[in-house]
Amino acid sequence: MKKTIKDYRENVSKRLMIRQGIFFVIISILMVISIANVFNEKIGVFLAVSGFLLALAIGLALSRMFRIFWNQEQEKVVSKLDMLGTILLIGYISAEVGRKFIFQYWFSGAELNAFGLVILTGLLLGRFIGATIQIKNILRVSKPR
Repeated sequence: MKKTIKDYRENVSKRLMIRQGIFFVIISILMVISIANVFNEKIGVFLAVSGFLLALAIGLALSRMFRIFWNQEQEKVVSKLDMLGTILLIGYISAEVGRKFIFQYWFSGAELNAFGLVILTGLLLGRFIGATIQIKNILRVSKPR
């Protein structure tokens, strides 16, 4: 296990590790808030779980936003925002800004806010998982032994 963590630190760019760490902290906080919203009955369990799972699937697709690859010169896994990633990022930001406008026809008040948090949590977790899978695959295939 320690060897894996050491390999990760040595072979993944610091910038990418910091981004993943920030995602992890934010996702953890949002998960706690979302679960609290379910227990406080601000949103139903079925609605929260279905919204989360849908957003998780979309987040996995959006993990493509940053192209993650092995940089031969740095001998590390790095990420870059390319043209397709830029288009996805613009769409992602637009959806986040307009999410309350989109969902206000079906939900209102505390339920709308709780649903928005559940969606955001699923999107971020999907991106986090997708990026982690890409990093692990690149380390497995590209890293020199």
